[in-house]
Amino acid sequence: MWLKLIRNPILFQGRGKRRAYFEGWYYKQVSSDLGTAICFIPGISYEQRDPHSFIQVLVTRVSGIPPQTNMKFENFRFPLEAFAWQDEPFAIRIGENHFSATGIMVKLPGEVLTVQGEMSFGALHSIKTSLLHPNIMGVFGYIPRMECYHGVISMNHHLAGSLALDGEDISFTGGKGYIEKDWGSSFPSSYCWIQSNHFDDAGASLMCSIGEIPFMGSHFTGFIINFCLDDQEYRFASYNKSSLELHEFTSEKARLTVKRKDLILTINAQAKTVTTIHAPYLGAMSAAIKEGLSGSVTVTLKKSSGEILFKQTGQPCGIELMPNCR
Repeated sequence: MWLKLIRNPILFQGRGKRRAYFEGWYYKQVSSDLGTAICFIPGISYEQRDPHSFIQVLVTRVSGIPPQTNMKFENFRFPLEAFAWQDEPFAIRIGENHFSATGIMVKLPGEVLTVQGEMSFGALHSIKTSLLHPNIMGVFGYIPRMECYHGVISMNHHLAGSLALDGEDISFTGGKGYIEKDWGSSFPSSYCWIQSNHFDDAGASLMCSIGEIPFMGSHFTGFIINFCLDDQEYRFASYNKSSLELHEFTSEKARLTVKRKDLILTINAQAKTVTTIHAPYLGAMSAAIKEGLSGSVTVTLKKSSGEILFKQTGQPCGIELMPNCR
């Protein structure tokens, strides 16, 4: 079971955990007209004073000329007992809300926003793994008691279905989705996260995560960058002899270059409208981070000879830029 969980991060990892532990799935959906992006974060918090389950919902809508961005966020709290899970087939339930590898069904009447509806997913675009690199964390996926573990479930998949947002039906059929998750005790004290699968090339998708990682009494800057271009996957990470140069990192923008063998990837990300959502610290959802779904990211992939393999801007782009979140 231990190896099965490591190789299948979508599964519930918290069995047996009861203290200072969190686990959250990240389901992001964008409509085909790019006008609506919605993120659901279902999860649990095993913190002694306030154990509970939750669903965080972040919605961004863009409309008008010139375009105006409207963002809403609400954290829906549930008792811990409202959370249930199963492995085969994978599914989690929080109250009347269901999340799986094939779709979601939500019924969330809130004070800030109300969301209800169903959505199904096309084939998930999984990342490439091996025995040495069982998930996106590579060999670090095997190391016990890391502060935070990360899993990428789908870099890109198609959507079908609709959601009623504050009483208005929004179609997501023909749109795109992305799924990842985190679990452990706390988010890194400093990190940036960038994700987009909305480039001119429909087969392109990017996930970038950089953070300060405590390890064996010290710490290091760890990074995982996965760029998919149709059937090709380009992985730049701390564990595969890639190098990172962080040119700029603020709460509004990030510029960086990573290199591996004869490949060079540059990322230039710009946050736009952001809002505060909840994040874990020692298992409690007590930290505050800034996230936006309407940013932009320019990605350039080239060879050391100068040959450009890809250069496009992805928008909308999910962004969390946290130079210091504690």
